[in-house]
Amino acid sequence: MIKKFQQWWFCVCLLISGMMTFAQDVEDALTIAILAPMGAQETLESWQGFQTLLASHLDRSVVVLPVTFEEFQTVAKDASVDLLIANQTAFLSIFPEVKWRWLASLDQNSALFNPESAIGSAIVVRKNSQIRTLEDLKGQRVTAVSKDALGGFLLGYKAIYDAGLSAPDDYFIEMTGFPIERGIFLVESGLAAAAILPTCLLETLGQSGLLNVADFRVLNEVQGGRCRSSTPLSYHWSLAALPNVDEALAQKIVQILWQNTDPALTTWQTPSSLGEVYAMKRFAGLIEIDETLWETFVRLANEYKLGLLAIILLMLVLAMNHLWLTYVARQRRFALESTYHRLHDYEALLSKADRMNILGEVASGIGHELNQPLMAIRNYAEGTLLGIERGKAPNQFIQPLSRIVTQVEQCSAIIKNLQAWVKPKTMQQFEWFNFHDFMNRMLEIIRLQTKNRVAITLDINCEQQIYTVVSVLEQVMMNSLLNAVQAGATEIIIEASCHQDFYKILITDNGPGFTQDELDAPFVPFRTSKPTGLGLGLVICERLMTAVGGKFRIDHRKDGEMGACVRIILSSGSQQEAKDENSHRG
Repeated sequence: MIKKFQQWWFCVCLLISGMMTFAQDVEDALTIAILAPMGAQETLESWQGFQTLLASHLDRSVVVLPVTFEEFQTVAKDASVDLLIANQTAFLSIFPEVKWRWLASLDQNSALFNPESAIGSAIVVRKNSQIRTLEDLKGQRVTAVSKDALGGFLLGYKAIYDAGLSAPDDYFIEMTGFPIERGIFLVESGLAAAAILPTCLLETLGQSGLLNVADFRVLNEVQGGRCRSSTPLSYHWSLAALPNVDEALAQKIVQILWQNTDPALTTWQTPSSLGEVYAMKRFAGLIEIDETLWETFVRLANEYKLGLLAIILLMLVLAMNHLWLTYVARQRRFALESTYHRLHDYEALLSKADRMNILGEVASGIGHELNQPLMAIRNYAEGTLLGIERGKAPNQFIQPLSRIVTQVEQCSAIIKNLQAWVKPKTMQQFEWFNFHDFMNRMLEIIRLQTKNRVAITLDINCEQQIYTVVSVLEQVMMNSLLNAVQAGATEIIIEASCHQDFYKILITDNGPGFTQDELDAPFVPFRTSKPTGLGLGLVICERLMTAVGGKFRIDHRKDGEMGACVRIILSSGSQQEAKDENSHRG
């Protein structure tokens, strides 16, 4: 019984010891993740020689782990393996997140479908296809392995781009993924026009009997290598160590690889950088470029130097054109300002001349009115002198001298009123004034000129004051009234009314009115029906009213009677004051 127990205990201890030894071996094993584009089983068979080479020289076991592209990124970022073997596009996909050390670059692996490390792209179509050149791919569907595949996409993409086509504008790209032979089978079945394959894949599939190579053609075939290719061959596979591999082990692995000369166990060479693949993916626009603004500017300047030069020349031409147009516009502005000032001066002179013309027309009437008090003054003065000569008492001269003073005051009032109209104190200043008082002064001058032969009716339905330039309104009103008098009118009606935003003044008469030509084009200079007129009165009135923000219009009478109607519109005081305030602030 005791003997049986001893035998059973020995077996248990032996089993536990074996399990611990196995666990220790697994823990100490060197794990290598290898990209498996042709599948896990074929990858294990293809890299069996490499696994044997390392295992025979290291004091630990070697474990090969076939991985897909996504799995490669995962194990690299997790550092769950020791070594990585993959093409450069796979390494570029984990840069710069993962840190590694280059150990070697593959020189030859006779077990791979492409034994040499160099690789290119074969752009394959069916033999009976009408596509003969890369340019014929325009509008066609083209398959590729993945956007990260060097031979299965990038090199072929660049070759098609160099032929003048770019995706997706000129043709359509479909990524088929792994296994990498999917694309050629889509071409064989007619579901795609062409496939971008890694070099030697077509020949390998033919040797395995999966397809007939004679049924396909390679576009843009180039010389070199044992397999047909559409592009020059480029460097491909590399071996790298993750940070969890110590320096001594890494150096020992490199020494083992370089000392081996047996092609069946893979041969290796000095490692190469990612530069070529980085440039290729950058060209295809598949990676984000971490560069400074200045580096971006320099790169774009080098890539588009001709376009940039054309833009610079265009900007210089536009700048010169802008400067020239600015100079011309400035000269024209100065000329326009000079012309405007001259026209303004001419209008002022015309306005003054028109005012003097009106003064001349009313001078005869004013002279007649002055003659009456002057004759009375003369009679009183002569009577006083005669009384003095006869020796009359001084108190008898008080009444005639008082009458002389009264007549002198009457003459003085007439002259002052005329002077105030001829030379107003504020020629261009807006002010508030009473329209009723204003019209009484105007009518006094008109009645002097007409010698009271014209009946003038004043109807003011507004007690509000008016805000405008007094001298301008005086001149416009005087011109309008004298036109009516000179046209032969015997009745003149002046009406004034207040509205919310404006004042309206209507002047109607019973004269012959305006002609149709005058109404169709009312403010044409130098057109007059008067033998001695200049034809500027209406023009000056319209411009003066426009200058103060008002309107001046002429028409027939609206009541059916013969005669003319002049309508004067003035802006309300609040609106005009706001404009004045803004102009002062400006």
